Amino acid sequence: MEPLSKIEEKVVGLTDVQRTHIYEYAKRVSKETLEEICPALLRLALESEKGVLKNQLGMVIFHLQKNERINTVIGLQKLLDAALIVNPEEMFKILESADEGAQELAKKIKNIL
Repeated sequence: MEPLSKIEEKVVGLTDVQRTHIYEYAKRVSKETLEEICPALLRLALESEKGVLKNQLGMVIFHLQKNERINTVIGLQKLLDAALIVNPEEMFKILESADEGAQELAKKIKNIL
């Protein structure tokens, strides 16, 4: 398995194909997994050392949160995208410490990267 530092280097250059694969895997997680990991990923995105996501992705996440739709598949997809930008290492810690569905998602994302 690749060290996380190598994964972080690749995240900067995340391709549309890689993003599409990650989004497809996110569609397959259970409602319980969504409810467990989305709040933690939201906190990660909001508490980023790199600052607030002041781009279209940040606006989408804010809109989903405001409309109480952050614990949805689309919310998870956008939160994963944001977490890969702001703190991939912490994102993997969150996923790997959650339920089996989240752990499987973490493995699949690492394989893509």
